[in-house]
Amino acid sequence: KHEISFAAGGFTTFLKESIEWNKVMPVVNYVNLMTYDLVHGYSTVTGHHTGLYSTPELKESTDNAVRYLDSIGVPRNKMVIGAAFYARIFENVANVNNGLYQTTKFRNSVPHRNFERIFLPDSGFVYHWDPIAKAPYLYNADKKWFVTFDDTTSMRLKTEYVIDKKLYGIMF
Repeated sequence: KHEISFAAGGFTTFLKESIEWNKVMPVVNYVNLMTYDLVHGYSTVTGHHTGLYSTPELKESTDNAVRYLDSIGVPRNKMVIGAAFYARIFENVANVNNGLYQTTKFRNSVPHRNFERIFLPDSGFVYHWDPIAKAPYLYNADKKWFVTFDDTTSMRLKTEYVIDKKLYGIMF
């Protein structure tokens, strides 16, 4: 009749230090992995806040969290991964590598419902795709703003990942 689940941070330190997985997972139906905010308001370097795969510059990713939990015996069919329905904007980002992996300061978040209003084609934001992380990002060279988010392509790839890895699902 009832389900028991909980949300858990998707970053390595949390996964390794915050939960006694071997004691918790046998008594819950699933865990919602917050595989977003992996680059967050305290970050000093830009990166993908919700990347599917790790890159040489950024270990934190959805796949990193799933692989870690799988390696310690958490059943894949009890894992739910997260998708972000918001963007994180970082400012004072050098125009190097289209703003990716540059020193920064967090500016603010933007809900998905405001994307079309704020990130207009003529607003100076240029779309980029990271083929390793399987994640989109925007860079505005005039404002020196970097934007990290999920889009329909990254969410489709995350959904395919859930199916391929036989995970419990995807959430936001």
